[in-house]
Amino acid sequence: MRTVASSVLAKRAMLRGYWCVRQKRPVGVVAVVAACVLVLSSCSTTQNSSPPTQPATGGQITPLLESTLSAPRWFTGTDGRAHLVYELMLTNVVPAAVTLAAVEVLSADSGSTLIRLTGDSLRAATSLVASPDTPTAELPSSSVGVVWLDIPLDGSAVPPAITHRVTIDPLAGSTPFSGLSLTFTGPAVQVDQRPPVVVGAPLAGPAWAALGSCCDGPHRRAPFPIDGRWYIAQRFAIDFNQLDAQNRPGVGDPLSPSSFPTFGQPVYAVADGTVVEAVDGNPDLRVGEAREEPTPDNAGGNRVVIDIGDGRFAVYAHLHKGSISAHPGDRVSRGRHIADVGSSGTTGGPHLHFQMTDRPSVVYADGIPYVFYEFELTGRTPPLADVLKYYDTLEPIPISTADTGAHRDQLPLGRDVLTFPAVNGGG
Repeated sequence: MRTVASSVLAKRAMLRGYWCVRQKRPVGVVAVVAACVLVLSSCSTTQNSSPPTQPATGGQITPLLESTLSAPRWFTGTDGRAHLVYELMLTNVVPAAVTLAAVEVLSADSGSTLIRLTGDSLRAATSLVASPDTPTAELPSSSVGVVWLDIPLDGSAVPPAITHRVTIDPLAGSTPFSGLSLTFTGPAVQVDQRPPVVVGAPLAGPAWAALGSCCDGPHRRAPFPIDGRWYIAQRFAIDFNQLDAQNRPGVGDPLSPSSFPTFGQPVYAVADGTVVEAVDGNPDLRVGEAREEPTPDNAGGNRVVIDIGDGRFAVYAHLHKGSISAHPGDRVSRGRHIADVGSSGTTGGPHLHFQMTDRPSVVYADGIPYVFYEFELTGRTPPLADVLKYYDTLEPIPISTADTGAHRDQLPLGRDVLTFPAVNGGG
């Protein structure tokens, strides 16, 4: 790159010299122009008394460039805490691998530390953007890493802006930069302080496991590169799976959609709005059956998208073939039965994939937070990695019943099992 840059500069210098030699004017004209310049300069000095611009000083040479994928946003979870959720992108710009030692998030106003990640916690929260499921704190040269941040605020107010203080280990070998900073603080990032939208239940009845909910599951780490930038439409998505009275995910053939109590359950509009997309006709797939590679045009299989206003879209995916009763342009009211749960477009068995986005797409959008008006927390499953085996064996899932009860204006977290109220007198 230095060779190319030097060549460009040399050509520019040559051209400047060329014009200096070839573009000559008569001496008298030059004298007149010079006199005018002197007069104008004198007038300008007399009339403008503002101090001269000072040179910029104090910048640090940093090994990483930082940015955020979208504005940090918040919601209140069933733990009673506000969660600030976003992705910190770190681009390694030195010709050597960089190992992260610490990432701190600070309030830009007070300077107080909101979270500090080091060691195993930092490694678990970090990956390369192209390998989101592989934790690592080492960023190869010219690579882009992501710190997938979920910051519980523990009762403190949502800050209007935040900064990031990043520390790296000393680099191995030499770099072309002198005075490289091993600890640096990036520019302030504005936080979206608007409260999450409050919506009704997309389902009814008991024993709905909120699998993959925020904030560190397969949905959160599902970036799509579209039109030259990253999108995470599923940042706050939930896969709702219903358990039976014995806490089993199903009974019978574990590959058949009809073996799961989730299959065929009614799905409801979470708010008043206008249907902007309704796609039907895709088959309900057996567990593990091959599917089309997801694209912006087909992701989600059979799906419905409802514009609920203020730039928010409720997205329902993997719906049962032939069950969709809402059509583009329809006005729907909260609680209207719009479809049934299916397994279209997914190899993971029947479930309702629900999310809220800033545009009408399953993947070509930015995921935004939401909370449910009311539900009852009835238990918690083990972590997702431990739960998945029960969907193969259909054995009862061990459910913890500590800290259960009614919740309002909150988002279920990844291990929660809940009961939604009946819809229209019986759902």
